[in-house]
Amino acid sequence: MSDTLPGLPGAALQPVILASGSPRRRHWMEAMRIPFELQVPHVDETPLLEEEPGDLVLRLAELKAEVVAGRNPGRWVMAADTTVAVDHHTLNKPVDVEDAVRMLTLLQGRAHQVHTGFCLQKDAAVHSFVDTAQVRFRPLTEAQIRWYVGTREPMDKAGSYAIQGIGALFIEGVEGSFSTVMGLPVERMGALFLHLGLLRPWVGFPA
Repeated sequence: MSDTLPGLPGAALQPVILASGSPRRRHWMEAMRIPFELQVPHVDETPLLEEEPGDLVLRLAELKAEVVAGRNPGRWVMAADTTVAVDHHTLNKPVDVEDAVRMLTLLQGRAHQVHTGFCLQKDAAVHSFVDTAQVRFRPLTEAQIRWYVGTREPMDKAGSYAIQGIGALFIEGVEGSFSTVMGLPVERMGALFLHLGLLRPWVGFPA
């Protein structure tokens, strides 16, 4: 990626390393014109016994950042992880079609929580948090659920739906950050970048 931000004078920075293979997180970084490089971490994402959803996504975000930061001393590395929770169920990516149908059946006609853990690390400096949004689904029939699963969109998504895709048709409302539901809490991330001096978009503009 380029290390300059077109249209943002004076904002050339060393690219952040994005420790993620998610196209949605890459989309957000590109949309915000934040310079970045990709390095995909390979970690065991199996939940621990009785691990709460928020604890899970925070642990995995920190683990992904730690793995990549260890290979890149002196560089800022950011990572994130997202899961969906309803009642006592943690819904990650479906393992097959029937698993996707099961998840969507649990979600239809009610509200659920989307938790995204975020971590920004450089050497021993670690900044991490969890952001949570609540999403309400419209009531769905089994036929509608199976039609949606047949589009294949749900098969690589936590909770078996994409709010930025066809899945938007099933959403009645969102409380909290839309970007958190997509997998990257950009509002809180941006505030952290500005606090640390990693993003200076207003340099060179009139006060």
